Amino acid sequence: MTLDNLIGRALESIPYDAGNVERLMAAAKRCLEDARLPGMSCEGRFDMAYKSIMQAANAVLQANGFRINE
Repeated sequence: MTLDNLIGRALESIPYDAGNVERLMAAAKRCLEDARLPGMSCEGRFDMAYKSIMQAANAVLQANGFRINE
């Protein structure tokens, strides 16, 4: 299955927006930095790391012209 097969079900096709991709990657980086804070609980660190991964994955999709259907 390709990403094109998911258009209309899980993904929608969008025009490339470099600014949006950069913002998502910056947010992912901030979340990963927050996950490394020593005072944060293990659960909080996990949540921030997970959020970072999701933002980075979304950035990669958008860099390739796709967005998750919500």
